[in-house]
Amino acid sequence: MGVIVEKQPLLTLPVASTALEADPEFIHPGGSAELRIEFARDGVIVRSGLRFSRVRAFRFRSEGHCTSWHVQGTYDTLVEVQPSPWVAELLEAEPSETWGRWKIRHFLIYLDGAGAYEVAAEDVEWLPEEVAS
Repeated sequence: MGVIVEKQPLLTLPVASTALEADPEFIHPGGSAELRIEFARDGVIVRSGLRFSRVRAFRFRSEGHCTSWHVQGTYDTLVEVQPSPWVAELLEAEPSETWGRWKIRHFLIYLDGAGAYEVAAEDVEWLPEEVAS
């Protein structure tokens, strides 16, 4: 009998991904990463998204390459995958003792028209909304 992998919901987007004003943008400038989205709020286009801290790895599957596992429970919803075979694989390659006491968590979200974004990071936060330029 195998290990049961669960997806724990953390947050849901404030709008459906079908209502995004532009394609999502994933930016990884270094130790952090952001998944930025733009949407209309009260007639104004705003930008927000997710900021992942202490990123160890990330991967993306375009919509056509996602399996039902990548979509179920993750459609417009950020989840944490536990236990994560991917995190176990990362730790096997470089045990946490070699780079400190960081905790690696496996985050996953599916956005309609884009695909599945997976990030192995210590933490995540919702970015404040700002008027898009």
